[in-house]
Amino acid sequence: MSVTSVNAATNGTNTTVGVGVGVDGLTGQDFMKILMKQLQYQDPFKPMGNEEMINQIAKIRELEMNTKLTDKLAGLGDQERFGAAAALIGKYVRGEVTDADGNVFPAEGVVTGVRFDKNGDALLELDNGDLLPLTALSRVANSKVDMAD
Repeated sequence: MSVTSVNAATNGTNTTVGVGVGVDGLTGQDFMKILMKQLQYQDPFKPMGNEEMINQIAKIRELEMNTKLTDKLAGLGDQERFGAAAALIGKYVRGEVTDADGNVFPAEGVVTGVRFDKNGDALLELDNGDLLPLTALSRVANSKVDMAD
């Protein structure tokens, strides 16, 4: 009797798992889909052993836990940036800002508020109406008098 192996890519279904995202972009659900396809199309004369299946499931759980940990750490980083930026409210700050034409000019004033742009970068709102990116900050003082060079 002849056995023909069938692989999941040619079974006629329209299942896509993590196309173009690399291993880092795969979720636990993606791995479960792969595992189910692997079980469905395995060679009946050489089935996957229990130990191999348990190892694969353990890897799936590890991936999910790493993903959750990464998300939590990213959230903590965002909170830390917000706290650091908010602590500057009421302080006199100085920095340099580059405009759309590439011209660099100084920006300074008392921080009256903080906002975040669409990329998540902190922008300090100054009392004179200017915005100073937190990354462009070069000096912080309690007042303009304390800012003397």
